[in-house]
Amino acid sequence: MATLAESLVSSSARKLSVRVRADLSAKQQRYHGRSYWVVKDPVGLNYFRFQDEEYAILNMIDGTRSLDEIKDEFEAAFPPQKITLEELQQFLGQLHRSGLIVANVPGQGRQLRKRRDEKRRKELLGAFTNILCIRFKGIDPERLLNWLYPKLRWFFSPLMFVCCIAMAMLALSLVLVEFDVFRSKLPTFQNFFSPANAIFLAITLACTKVLHEFGHGLACKHFGGECHEMGVMILVLTPCLYCNVSDSWMLPSKWHRAAIGAAGIYVEVVLASICTYIWWFTDEGLLHYLCLNVMFISSVSTILFNANPLLRYDGYYIVADLVEIPNLRQKATSILSRKMGQWFLGLEPPDDPFLPERNQMFFALYTVAAVIYRWFIMASILFFLYKVFEPYGLKIIGQGIAAMALWGLLFQPIYNLVKFFYVPGRFHKVKKPRMYAAIGGIVLVILVISWVPFPYSVMCTFVVEPRDSAKMFVTVPGRLTEINVEPGERVDRDALLVKLESPELEHQIYELSNEVARYKIQLDTLEGLRYENDEAKGKIPQIQELYLTSKKTLEERLYDRSRLELRAPMAGLVLPPTWIPHKEDPDGRLPAWSGTPLEQSNLGATLEPNNIPVCEIGWLESMEANVVIDQSVIDFVSAGDRVELKFDEMPHDTCEGVLIDISPEEMHSAPVNLTAKAGGDLATKPDPSGTEKPLYTSYLAQVLLGVYGHGLDYQVLRGKLENPGGGETWRISYLPPESEKDEHGGSFLLDASAVPWTYGDGDYVEIRGQIGDHNQAYVVQEIRKLHEINKMLRPGLRGLAKIHARPQTLAFRAYRIIKQTFAFKL
Repeated sequence: MATLAESLVSSSARKLSVRVRADLSAKQQRYHGRSYWVVKDPVGLNYFRFQDEEYAILNMIDGTRSLDEIKDEFEAAFPPQKITLEELQQFLGQLHRSGLIVANVPGQGRQLRKRRDEKRRKELLGAFTNILCIRFKGIDPERLLNWLYPKLRWFFSPLMFVCCIAMAMLALSLVLVEFDVFRSKLPTFQNFFSPANAIFLAITLACTKVLHEFGHGLACKHFGGECHEMGVMILVLTPCLYCNVSDSWMLPSKWHRAAIGAAGIYVEVVLASICTYIWWFTDEGLLHYLCLNVMFISSVSTILFNANPLLRYDGYYIVADLVEIPNLRQKATSILSRKMGQWFLGLEPPDDPFLPERNQMFFALYTVAAVIYRWFIMASILFFLYKVFEPYGLKIIGQGIAAMALWGLLFQPIYNLVKFFYVPGRFHKVKKPRMYAAIGGIVLVILVISWVPFPYSVMCTFVVEPRDSAKMFVTVPGRLTEINVEPGERVDRDALLVKLESPELEHQIYELSNEVARYKIQLDTLEGLRYENDEAKGKIPQIQELYLTSKKTLEERLYDRSRLELRAPMAGLVLPPTWIPHKEDPDGRLPAWSGTPLEQSNLGATLEPNNIPVCEIGWLESMEANVVIDQSVIDFVSAGDRVELKFDEMPHDTCEGVLIDISPEEMHSAPVNLTAKAGGDLATKPDPSGTEKPLYTSYLAQVLLGVYGHGLDYQVLRGKLENPGGGETWRISYLPPESEKDEHGGSFLLDASAVPWTYGDGDYVEIRGQIGDHNQAYVVQEIRKLHEINKMLRPGLRGLAKIHARPQTLAFRAYRIIKQTFAFKL
């Protein structure tokens, strides 16, 4: 029986029954200083890169040569290189599977059909694993692009490019220089992503992406390439176009290839720049909001998707062209797989001439970053889709999309790992000590993620308010006629602050007074006739009921009139309320008051009952921050937690405090300063009465400012120093909540050595210290004046609070995110 070597020798002398396809085209290019040939398959629109030696062998396969002849010609053309018959056979098999050579034997059609079916199965599987971006092949746009390009050639000229970039830079400068104005012109998050605008966002996304893809196609024509495929792409459930410009691989200049990849971004940048100017200089209306949609779609999609090289979009292909590494992602992934196999399994990787030899660690880290970023983007998109479907009871659609997307992200790598070990003989090559060490490391990481708690913080918005202050609200609508105080003025209890008048209320009181007097006269007359006239006696109960009803109504109206005078319920300083910006009425009516009700310019304005106080009475010596905590994290915070606060007006300063109280009741009205309408970050919605309430279930908590809380034994007291006898003992009458007053009796004695000599009788101070139990004396660690703590604080300051909550494991955090996002339950 003939051996394999003998069979090869006997068959190698025969002419090959395969030949290279006649319709292939090729161009020579240089990558990293080496010569390569790029071969184009015009039917399948596939592109292949060959070294000079490989391309020479491809051209030798003409159906007239044998393997021996090809071997001899190759070794003569490329001395001193040698090639074996087995290597030639393997190379021929690769070329045949790639469709670059065809066989002159029966059954070739069945083989091609089998190859087509296999390709379709892979495309279908890819569609299910990438459900958020599905492509459907469409038409050959070559004729359309040939008609459009002469009319739009100017758009790709160097002069036009410079002008467009300058326009984009000016638009960006306008936004950055006038950022406060830009932010004030933006709608709220809820309004922008409302169902009404969601339709316009989808239309904007589709239109901008159509122009984006035409930009690629026209740029390809501009640099001499061809475009033979344009189809429909479902991008995040939105239909738009895609344009296959793979023909750019045939261009010799890497800068031209990169320019074709960047053409779509170029189009979107121009669109965003033009729409920025239109949006900036137009009033609210359809055109205004459509331009904002274009700005958002073009900028966000460019930064997060198109220009980002971590995703396989424009930025990826631009980088691949510039670094001259085709199939960058696949090669970087291969490098990472080889490194992991070498480190963790002890497998020596075989030589691969197509992989980069330098900076392999960089490519491995690139793959890790790309995977992490892909997970982040996928989770963000799935969360967005889930929230879109949730209000309509279609959460199951979002969950189904998530399940299909997770197949590609989670189960596909597991499948590849199993497939890797399924290769016969590969497991025996594994170095067992390294494998066991790798498994131990994985188990250790899982244990750390599952059992080791890490510091955990909760972020929430806050506003500074005086502690134990009284807010003065209008409870009866009226016209402002008197303003008797100014912000910062000290007032006594029952002092008249402002006065309103209501002509309508006065008219009601006048009518009711006459009505009561009339019923009183009728009742007195009937009482005088009750013993003489039975008819008069029978009318007395009816008139008496009318009299009492009118009298009660009159008393209510008189009480309402008394409430038109706002008087101080306590002694203190007049603190200004929230400043209300001036806003034009869209219906053309006269604008309402603006600023604060205490401004003289608002005399004569009508004040309505709402949640905006006229002013506040309190003391600046005792300040606190009201923080709004979302329901999803309320279980992780507790009294005594340390809090760091960053103020919007002082971004470089941090104030620390301690969480002292959390309301057990859900918030039914939001602090005015924190609402989006007042420039805050708290998402709100109006209830039927018009009061702004948090969009999501939230709770209000108080933070004592200027202190550091480190547990239940760590106490902070604030109060007033007193030394009535002038001796060695001082007394602090402090101002904490009622619970502390009950516990400590409302005052505490201090040794004179604990009080700095610079402090005097009547100073408001804060003392910090510890109590072992209630029978031990208070050990003072620090005492300081309150004005030193609150010198930069004032009512109305807002910002972001970071509550240092109980440590949590990483596994629990991931579970919470998944549970909150997809309503997942175990």
